[in-house]
Amino acid sequence: MSYSRVTHHASMVFDTYRNERYAAAIAKTVHADSVVLDLGAGLGLHGLLAAAAGAARVYLVEPQPVVHTARDAARAGGLDGQVVVLQDRIEDATLPEPVDLIVSVFTGNLLFSEDLLPSLFHARDKYLKPGGKMLPDRAELRLAPLCAPALHAKHITRWAEPIMGLDYSKAKRFAANDVLWLRRPEFVGTQRLGAGGIVSDLDLTTATSADCSGEVRCTVDTAGLCHGLLAWTRIRLVDEWISTDPDAPDVHWSPVILPIDPPLALQQGEEVTMTLKRPAYGDWTWSISAGAGSRRHSTFLASAEGARELAKMAPTSSPGLSDDGRRAMRVLQLLAEGLSNRTIAETLVKTEAMNPALALQEVQAIAKRYGGKT
Repeated sequence: MSYSRVTHHASMVFDTYRNERYAAAIAKTVHADSVVLDLGAGLGLHGLLAAAAGAARVYLVEPQPVVHTARDAARAGGLDGQVVVLQDRIEDATLPEPVDLIVSVFTGNLLFSEDLLPSLFHARDKYLKPGGKMLPDRAELRLAPLCAPALHAKHITRWAEPIMGLDYSKAKRFAANDVLWLRRPEFVGTQRLGAGGIVSDLDLTTATSADCSGEVRCTVDTAGLCHGLLAWTRIRLVDEWISTDPDAPDVHWSPVILPIDPPLALQQGEEVTMTLKRPAYGDWTWSISAGAGSRRHSTFLASAEGARELAKMAPTSSPGLSDDGRRAMRVLQLLAEGLSNRTIAETLVKTEAMNPALALQEVQAIAKRYGGKT
C-alpha cells in the first residue's frame, strides 16, 4: 500500500486504542535525556508523543513527504525544538547520533506482509544504543482453524456460480489462494474449531530473519468444517499487548483468513497441523492436515500471470527490455543528463510518436520515483 497522501494515514492517526497504548509505553520508557527514532513515522504521531513525554531529541524518519506535516504539529505543540524530520528511507538516512529508543509500527498487517522488518533490523543494528529499547519489542503471529461458511461463500464459493449466465468457475482457484483481509464485524457468525497457537514468535531486539516459517498443532474443540485459517498478530508495548484478534479491541490492523478450499471436516478431539511460510519479499503458503485429508494454498497461485510472464522472473532468465522498458531507460538517461521533464517529454513525442500529455505524464512519474533531490 502507498502512504503518499495524508489521508492514507487517517486510520492510523485516529486509531485511539492503539495510540493510547503506544503513548503509555512511550511515557514509561522516555526520560529527559532520551534520543528517540520514530521509524516509518508517517505523520509523526508517535515521535511527537515521545517529544511531549520529554525526550531530548526525536528523529522522524519517513520516505514519504507527508512527514513534513509533523513539523506543523510540532510547532503548534511547542515541540519543534526537539524534533528533526528526515524524509528518507532509514537505509539512506544518516542520523548524527545513536538512539535510546526506536518506536515503530513496522510489524504491520500479518507481521511479515509489508516487508518492513528488514528496515527495522537495519535501524536497530545501526542506531540503537547498547541497552536501548524498542517499541514494540516482541511480536507473535498466531493461527487457528476457523469455521466461516458465510465468508467462504461470499469470497470463494460464489465464483463457481453463474454470473449473468456466464461461467467464471475457473477463477475460483485464484480466490481460494488469496489472503482475505477483513474487518472485525465481518467475523460475526464465525467459530474457531480449536484454540490454535503461535506460528511465529519474534524477539525484535535480537531477530535477524524476516522469513516466516512455522507449524502449529492443536486439538479440535468443536467438530465442523474448516473454511480457513484465522491469522492474527500480537505486539508487546512494555507490559501490554495489542492484538488483531477479532475478539480483541478494534485496531486499524486487520485479522486475516487464509482460505481452505474445499473446506475440510474436522472431528472433535483430533489433532490438526497447520503450517505457514513466507520468505522475505515472497508469497504466503499455508496448509492444514487432519484425519479427513490435507489442503495447501499459496498466494503464488492467486496471480493470473501465465507461465510466460512468470518465466521472466526466473533467476536464470535474460528477458531483455520491452518497448516500455526501453523507453523508461531512455527517460532515465535524459534525466541523468540534466534535461527538464518537459524537454524529455517533447523528445518522446518526436521519437516515439507519443501523445504529448501522456508523454509528460510518463516522464513525471519516472522523475517522481527516481529523480534526485532538488
